[in-house]
Amino acid sequence: MSPQDQHGSRGYSVPTGRPYALKELQASLGSLGDHLRELYDGAHPAEYDGIADALYVAFQTAGGLAPAKSYTGCSEHPNGALDPEAPDGWGRCLICNDRRRLGLRGRGGRAGAPTPPAGEQRRLGYPVPDPPYTLTVLRTCLRTVEDQRFHLSLSSPAEDFVRIADDLHRAFIVARELSRPRNASGCSEHPGAPIDPDAPPGEACIFCAGRKRRAQRSAQTPEMLPRIRRGERRQLQRRFERPPG
Repeated sequence: MSPQDQHGSRGYSVPTGRPYALKELQASLGSLGDHLRELYDGAHPAEYDGIADALYVAFQTAGGLAPAKSYTGCSEHPNGALDPEAPDGWGRCLICNDRRRLGLRGRGGRAGAPTPPAGEQRRLGYPVPDPPYTLTVLRTCLRTVEDQRFHLSLSSPAEDFVRIADDLHRAFIVARELSRPRNASGCSEHPGAPIDPDAPPGEACIFCAGRKRRAQRSAQTPEMLPRIRRGERRQLQRRFERPPG
């Protein structure tokens, strides 16, 4: 074996904590398939609570195995505030963009502000699947996770752990939405709203019914109360007369 081959074989070392975390990940995902087979369309939301909790634990473990993500794309402020009005070519970090804006003002508003390097333009956060959230979608997400976890090992690249963390987050979001109470009011704006027993059929949302009642009320002119002087007000608030002397 050449010296280069010997150096290459000794150049990789397992990151600290990866064996234990990978074992915990495999254990948390091992029994999810059995619990999922017992569910059916129309199952009670409480039956999804255990699956959502297990998926969240697995997601946290996989997120610890994967490299840390930057929500802002900024190496200096990875978890800072996002700039909702970031110009084209700038990063998403609000703090750095404010610094760039102040620099622009200091130069009289001229163009030529420094643009962030390409390394800052990274994918932000974890993916969230689009609705509808059904049992079929949850099974599809878990099937994808199962196909990936069998190929994970101590020497797997970081991209594999990033991929399974993203898929676990998708599955957790679906299970969490399925574990919430059903939309009994039938309102798309307030899905978890209480039901108004006095509302007509089709308008059972207590928030929308209250808004409709307030809109139907006739506008009344406010009545002004007579102004009371400060000394008289104190006398009215006094319940008992002071004893003489």
